[in-house]
Amino acid sequence: MSDEQFLTKHIGTVSGLTLLSRVAGLVRDMVFAFLFGAGMAADAFNIAFTIPNVFRRLLAEGALSIAFVPTFIAYKSTRSEKENRHLYNVTFTLFTIVLFVVTVVGVLASPLLVKLFAPGFEAEKFELTVFLNRLVFPYLFFIGFASLLIGILHTHRHFAAPAAAPVLLNAAIITVVLLLSGVVRPPIAAMVIGVLAGGLLEVLLQLPFIHRKGIRLRFRWDPGHETVGKMLKLMGPAVFGIAVYQINILVSRALASLLPEGSVTYIYYSDRFLELPLGVFAVAVATVALPSLSEHASLHRIDKLKETLGFALRLTMFVCIPAMVWMAVCRVPLLSTLLQRGAFTHADTLATSRVFLAASLGIWAVAGIRNLVPAFYAQKDVKTPVAIAFVAFLVNAGMGAILMWPMGPAGLTLANTVSSTLNVVLLFFYLRKKIGPLGGMTVLSSAWRVLAASLCAGAAAFPFSRMDVWAQDGHLFDKVLYLSLAGLCGMTVFFAIAVALRVPELSVFFRRLREKRGSPSPQSQ
Repeated sequence: MSDEQFLTKHIGTVSGLTLLSRVAGLVRDMVFAFLFGAGMAADAFNIAFTIPNVFRRLLAEGALSIAFVPTFIAYKSTRSEKENRHLYNVTFTLFTIVLFVVTVVGVLASPLLVKLFAPGFEAEKFELTVFLNRLVFPYLFFIGFASLLIGILHTHRHFAAPAAAPVLLNAAIITVVLLLSGVVRPPIAAMVIGVLAGGLLEVLLQLPFIHRKGIRLRFRWDPGHETVGKMLKLMGPAVFGIAVYQINILVSRALASLLPEGSVTYIYYSDRFLELPLGVFAVAVATVALPSLSEHASLHRIDKLKETLGFALRLTMFVCIPAMVWMAVCRVPLLSTLLQRGAFTHADTLATSRVFLAASLGIWAVAGIRNLVPAFYAQKDVKTPVAIAFVAFLVNAGMGAILMWPMGPAGLTLANTVSSTLNVVLLFFYLRKKIGPLGGMTVLSSAWRVLAASLCAGAAAFPFSRMDVWAQDGHLFDKVLYLSLAGLCGMTVFFAIAVALRVPELSVFFRRLREKRGSPSPQSQ
């Protein structure tokens, strides 16, 4: 199977399951907005939940995928099955110890962490955030362990169960908060209990698939293992690189905490909607492409690596550019339909839409970053993307501090958009310098056609965004109907113009549809 066939096959699986997860996440946000709006409790929970998530990305999902998947793919091609299993067990042992220690320290140091992440929180708001953070921090242990299992499954090119895991997290949060928000005190604590339950479920989901691979994780203390040392050496700068990205989040949240109440939550909702196209497709492409990129790099097949990367970039832009334009145009209808009820008012919708407009303009850039960075990691070059991320961080922090006063929280997301654009441009430039031409003209040729079709689609959807129905609290059926019409009109115009402009990725899209229709049953992974 060629890389193009492999990517299109598994991207469909991962994107479908991720879409289901995002839908569940939207329902979760709708419930959260209805019950807690954008007030003190919402701000407190969002900061409390952000803190363990920062450590999760540092110690689990990011660094593990950066170091573990490329290292183990290279290792297992020359070693026996027994040696491979031993490496799993040694990694499991070290990682579990680190997660446990960090979790305990995080619980004990919650007041300091909250002061660092939200220096503007005081009195009751500060105390509530500390309480929630102490309660939610064990989530890091569960999600970290799940990430280790996911890393192993990705190494074996199994993507379905890892992609389905967030569905359980969101389902657990929704169920628990609906059942317990009227029982526990404070009611926002029900969100934390749901998060902990969801983290445990994510672990339990991966275990049967790990066992099917014949893997039984055991505690094996062998810190001197040669490959573990290489992995830790690779993870060192990787952690620093992810830390730069997380410091970006920390700075944005810290600055937002100095703004009027609700600003933290407006940015939270903006980020959640931003993750729809990114999580459903850009991350799916990067996840599925990483094993192939790593294999090509380890075998010095640079031409194949560039070919795979170019296809991944074109496919990502084909989805993310129209999503960016449509979501920017229809941001008020989208937020009004999904969030505006209960404690979340029309004023909150308008405030969030301003924040999201500035953020949405960077969707294409963030998507590009998530596909370019794995190409560096596949070649075990962590230093270059780290240095670029640090430059982007300085731009983001400086612009954020300047723009937050005249523009409020929207200034913070605009700063992030500018820094992301700089980041993706520098990544492309230095990767091209490292391995030669990347087919940039081919990517640009496809991207401008997609952009032209997307702008026409946005113009077709624009009249729907000006309707009075979005200011109303009721009439959900009308909102869903008109939002659906805006989506249908936009999609119809996009495909019509894309066909006329001969966008090359359309052939991949339609071929995948034909394959799905012609397959009586999907193959199991």
